[in-house]
Amino acid sequence: MSQKYNQKLPKKVEQGLNAYIKRIKAIKWFKPADKINGKEVKQIVKFALSGFGLKAKLEWRKLEKISDWGAAWGAARDAAWDVARDAAWDAAWGATWGAARDAARGAAWDAARDAAWDAAWDATWDAAWDATWDAAWDAAWDAARGAARDAAWGAADVLALNLEDYKKKYPNGNFVNLIPLWELGLYPVGVVNGKFVIYIPPIKNES
Repeated sequence: MSQKYNQKLPKKVEQGLNAYIKRIKAIKWFKPADKINGKEVKQIVKFALSGFGLKAKLEWRKLEKISDWGAAWGAARDAAWDVARDAAWDAAWGATWGAARDAARGAAWDAARDAAWDAAWDATWDAAWDATWDAAWDAAWDAARGAARDAAWGAADVLALNLEDYKKKYPNGNFVNLIPLWELGLYPVGVVNGKFVIYIPPIKNES
């Protein structure tokens, strides 16, 4: 049995974590398609929020200037979102095997951070005309950190879903359900003033 997660795990659990890390590595961070299916996104958001026991309408915002990137990272979350998110995180943290949990979170963070940083820097650099180089750098780092954080929390969620007590409370998981939004190249920030806010990065038509 492999010890890549710092302790012996059931084969099925390890395979699930491996598949999740592979999924994170495949994400094209902050690179949305030229056409986004709004209905599909609404369904993803509705399902994701149900995992946290919340309801909110979807609100789209664009990332056009460096100040928009800063606003995305610094958006004030609703108290309800904070409470629900923190409760889910506490449950995942307490439910999972400690060594495996930390290793899985670290692996997901590492898989997301560098790729997300490269993509965010590329996008913010193009918008840097309205700000200083330092501001663009900070905005890119904050965006990458947000992506890596969600990836890491999703890993803990994937691991916790193998335990019956956690599955009873979160049968469909929670943080892992935010990952499809990142996979679409979007930048979800959570519930802000009663609405689930998703920022749309600049769309680039690559040849």
